Amino acid sequence: MSEQLLSLRGVAVGYRRGVLAIRGIDLDVAAGDAVGVVGMNGAGKSTLLRAISGGLPLAAGVCRFGGDDLGRMSPAQRARNGLVLLPEGHQVIKTLTVRQNLLLAARSLTFRRASRVVARHEGLIYDMFPVLEERSSQLAGLLSGGEQQMLSLSRALITAPRLLILDEPSLGLAPVVVDRIYQALEEFRSTGMSMLVVEQNDQHLRGLCNRLIVIRDGVSVLSGPTADLSAAEVERAYFGGSELRDTQPHTELTMTRE
Repeated sequence: MSEQLLSLRGVAVGYRRGVLAIRGIDLDVAAGDAVGVVGMNGAGKSTLLRAISGGLPLAAGVCRFGGDDLGRMSPAQRARNGLVLLPEGHQVIKTLTVRQNLLLAARSLTFRRASRVVARHEGLIYDMFPVLEERSSQLAGLLSGGEQQMLSLSRALITAPRLLILDEPSLGLAPVVVDRIYQALEEFRSTGMSMLVVEQNDQHLRGLCNRLIVIRDGVSVLSGPTADLSAAEVERAYFGGSELRDTQPHTELTMTRE
């Protein structure tokens, strides 16, 4: 059995006293796995990611990363330990060039010469995203939205994360760009990188993730191996349908009915 890199048990998070945005969330990401979290707007997906990355405190439950209690770590410590969140939107510094963005990402997490770190990754980055090589001296703010997302992913790759967490990487992008982003994520995963990816639907997650979790109204309502969860089952869980089928023993499948 693979080592559990990220493990959440009974996690609850609220924004004000007495009101919980998510509750009772159990989630595991094993080393080398990719897990997808699906849910509509307001389901609690981004809240969950903010709690994991340290942006919000837990109201209940425990969250562990590599066996260590994340509650004892600051957001910066979590990032230095290899837990890297790519939030919704394009995380680039628009007043710097493409290569300067990469250099800054390298400097943020290492004492080694940033230029050497970037040089070691540039081949892979430019193979995946040739447009970034063509525009390496261009200001990031002049890139298209899709190109900025490619640069965001490249910045994350530079930091060599143990777990890469992505919040709706396809949001607002043209289908052809989304396809390229997910091809790159598959290449990342082929190197052994673990991932937790949030999207509003499971269309692209099915080709990348070996497990899926559906969140509705702050609760995990369906979870299991991607191959065992049909699109129809995910849709029923997403919109609140009943009669969901267990896909594996209950020791491994989490399901909640409201």
